[in-house]
Amino acid sequence: MIKYATQRIFSIIPALLLVLLIVFSLVRVIPGDPAVAILGAGATDSQIEFLREQLNLNDPFLKQLASYLSGVFSGDLGDSLRTRQPVLKELLTRLPATLELAIFATLIAILFGVPLGVLSAKYPNSLIDQITRVFSLIGVSAPAFWLAIILQIIFSLRLGWFPISGRLDAAIRQSGSSNFIVFNNLFTGNFSVAWNGIRHVILPATVLAAFYGATIARFLRSSMTEVIHSDFVRTAKGKGLSPLRILISHELRNALIPVVTIMGLKFAEMLSGSILTETVFAWPGIGRYMFEAISMRDYPVVQGTTLLFALIYMISSLIVDLVYSVLDPRIRL
Repeated sequence: MIKYATQRIFSIIPALLLVLLIVFSLVRVIPGDPAVAILGAGATDSQIEFLREQLNLNDPFLKQLASYLSGVFSGDLGDSLRTRQPVLKELLTRLPATLELAIFATLIAILFGVPLGVLSAKYPNSLIDQITRVFSLIGVSAPAFWLAIILQIIFSLRLGWFPISGRLDAAIRQSGSSNFIVFNNLFTGNFSVAWNGIRHVILPATVLAAFYGATIARFLRSSMTEVIHSDFVRTAKGKGLSPLRILISHELRNALIPVVTIMGLKFAEMLSGSILTETVFAWPGIGRYMFEAISMRDYPVVQGTTLLFALIYMISSLIVDLVYSVLDPRIRL
């Protein structure tokens, strides 16, 4: 397993390089001028040209690429064209916000997806099975921005149960708000701020969890239905094992093997899919940072963010393979 993991880690480097080359090329053929986006439509031609020179946008393509790659290999992802701050620093500042959102979304997805998938498989064509199918259909097909707006209207504007945006109320907003607000304040005993952070994270996490949880429920139902009718489950029943032990040790454990693969890859997709959710909820994470960069043609930020998402996806894939081998003893890496 160690040898396999080492080989996969080294294979990530050329894959990231290929992603970087593709993104670097694509962002420069997209219509729009970063200088115009920064200065606004009222800028004069001389102002635009001066800013392009300042940002090295007039350099030949290969010169820009060589300069950027040399910086990447030395740990420098360049500076944002808008803020003139190092991209890597800004990504690391916003990463905890996105990760905290993803952790809560994963917990919500598992909390609903796993029980629905299990009960749906155990009681086919029942009411719970119909509910699971409807939940899976809505979760997979509903656009994230539409679901986000619906939840804001119902639970924020109408009922007032949850805040409509941000990570903390303005009255208690603290410095370093892009850190792990909920977890940091829970560990330090500042429960009032932690609870405020939880109330802010519930709605955006639910939006992300809808697709994630629906996928888990759908795949777990399919996998568990197959496992329930397998020979080893019938043998376990014949030995007189308790239904709970059969469910946990035989049915659920074996049904989770193919689901783990989906969960790992969907987690990475959820991070990259946080762009619209973070934007709608004004969540100060990487997704919103990338959305703003795309709208302003901020090349270095788009390149750095895409590189980070690609890295997370590849690492998630590696972790899935390792966990898969642990769950299924027949697999040897």
